[in-house]
Amino acid sequence: MKIQALALITALVLPTLAIADNKTPGANTSDKTADKPTKLSEGDVTIISHVHHVNQLEIDVGKAALKSGTESVKSYGNMLVSDHQSADKDLAALAKKHGLTTIPAEKPQTDEAKQEQKDTTKQVAHLKTLKGAEFDREFLAMMVTDHDKEVARIETSIGTASDPDLRTLLTSIKPVLQRHADEARNLQKNPQTSATQPTNPPTNR
Repeated sequence: MKIQALALITALVLPTLAIADNKTPGANTSDKTADKPTKLSEGDVTIISHVHHVNQLEIDVGKAALKSGTESVKSYGNMLVSDHQSADKDLAALAKKHGLTTIPAEKPQTDEAKQEQKDTTKQVAHLKTLKGAEFDREFLAMMVTDHDKEVARIETSIGTASDPDLRTLLTSIKPVLQRHADEARNLQKNPQTSATQPTNPPTNR
């Protein structure tokens, strides 16, 4: 009888101990670690800051085109605003996923980069004083030069970025920038023809 009682107690206790073992701290640590996004490297944050700066700049000049350009350039400006708003939204989502809740402002690392940023600020300010065909001419020249430059930078960044999500996003952005450069060239050759389909101007956000 005692043997039967002991066997019954053992049968009841062993499952309880097994459950307790499964609840010990660290039992699922590897699973949680695997799901946790990796922190972005300093180099990746620098890339993100630059792309964010470019997006904001293109949105700004795109809105200027909607205000001051001719009809074909307004259509192009609308495309700029839409594409760069979308790209910046994706960029912000990627940054947040990796723990970067606020994208830091771009900080030029060299004297050349600092001068380039000053020149661009001055160029945009001048652009906003122009109207019509005069605006179109300077705006399109700026778009060709700037987008060609950014395509080259994106190519370099794809090779240097350490985060795979960032590389994927940069790879998706590159053809968009190339299209912007190509369509700006097309408008320079054919001022009255837009390569984009006319759409309603985006509302200010």
